[in-house]
Amino acid sequence: MAERMKIAVVEDEKIHADLLIRLLETWLKENKVDFCIREFPSAAAFLFEWEQDQAWNVLFLDIQMPGLNGVELAREIRKENRRVALVFVTGMTDYLLEGYEVEALHYLVKPVDGARVASCMERVFSRCLEQEKRETVLTEARELAGGEKGSRITLRLLPEDIVYLEAVTHNTEFHTKDRCYVVREGINVWRERLPEKMFCACHRSYLVNLLHVAHLEKDAVILDDGRQVPLSRKSYKDVNRAYICFYSRKGPESGNAGEEV
Repeated sequence: MAERMKIAVVEDEKIHADLLIRLLETWLKENKVDFCIREFPSAAAFLFEWEQDQAWNVLFLDIQMPGLNGVELAREIRKENRRVALVFVTGMTDYLLEGYEVEALHYLVKPVDGARVASCMERVFSRCLEQEKRETVLTEARELAGGEKGSRITLRLLPEDIVYLEAVTHNTEFHTKDRCYVVREGINVWRERLPEKMFCACHRSYLVNLLHVAHLEKDAVILDDGRQVPLSRKSYKDVNRAYICFYSRKGPESGNAGEEV
């Protein structure tokens, strides 16, 4: 991996946390992976850290914890991040449905052993490598909610998580399906960083992700959730061409591939 693998172990029982961390360290060292492991004694303790830093590769979550349990914590995480790998650690196997709901990558049954941890980490590592190929966006940002900026966090997103970007003075607002984040760089920086075939300049102040476009009107890009992004007159032909090419590359399953708008 090009970057350090960042791992959280959220476990209220110290003996299980220590065993898991020791096995993880063994696998990571044997495979020459640069890593950082942090232990959290409760879901609440991890959520406090998560509000400041979302740059995690994998979370090992004990399911049965007092207060907020592992499944409930996973649901909170998935409200704003579908990238991070989730692994449930449990003494019970009654949570398969919940694991499917939050896209859990793996289950480890207590007491964990080296072979099962190694198998799990092979899956995690393969997933991380695949995500690197998909050009993860990693930046410092502030969440914008109700017109107010929150505290600065490390934001990690996949390009497909971003619906559109908007230039606001010298900053850029990242709009996802249900969040808005403000980053310090101007929008021209992101024109260069984001995948050219996925993002299109529909206006001098906007970049739109073609993956989330439902259709075009003469002066607006209509997104698949009903939101509208301005479309300048001089950009219309280029955006329309990019939109058709994008869905032609995706193939017939896209439904409206190749249609003129």
